[in-house]
Amino acid sequence: MKDRHKHHEKRLPAEQIDQATEPTSGEEARLAEEKSPEFLLKTLESVRKERDEYYDLLLRKQAEFENFRKRTMKDRQEARLAALADIARELLPILDAAEKGLASLEEAPSDPRLRSYREGYLLFIRNLRAVLEKFGVTELQTVGEKFDPTVHEAVATEVTNEREEGHILEELRKGYLISDRLLRPAQVKVAKPGQRSSGAAEE
Repeated sequence: MKDRHKHHEKRLPAEQIDQATEPTSGEEARLAEEKSPEFLLKTLESVRKERDEYYDLLLRKQAEFENFRKRTMKDRQEARLAALADIARELLPILDAAEKGLASLEEAPSDPRLRSYREGYLLFIRNLRAVLEKFGVTELQTVGEKFDPTVHEAVATEVTNEREEGHILEELRKGYLISDRLLRPAQVKVAKPGQRSSGAAEE
């Protein structure tokens, strides 16, 4: 009985419990401030600023990744092109030799063996050109074109009044491009202006 009575005495009245849970004046001020329009606007502005910062960071990271991806693809393409160019340069002298061999034969030789050789040359050249085309190798245009030092190599000149100065008269060795880049310059003979006759000068 005494213990039950003591336990009853330790309980706080309901009024005291309510007072204990009620906010203090400082807490009331803080809660009131958090509910004020100024505080809400300030909080909203802070959230928007943080959102914009994260969005800008995301855009920068996306741009960096896109630049990295493009750089990686470009490096891969450059490496592949360099490897193909090395292979093509090794094949071009073989093609040159085959074309010279074909040029040494008549177009319609009477000897059956020579006809067989010619057909063999034609087949070999056709197949080799097909392989080079797969690599992206294309032949440069020369005869009749204006000399271009970026893709042509002048190894001879010829004085003539029949063609304009600087035009290509003859192709001495074929030139090639690979994917629009110079693989090998064409060796050519270029027209050089001749001296006018005295009669033409008087006119």
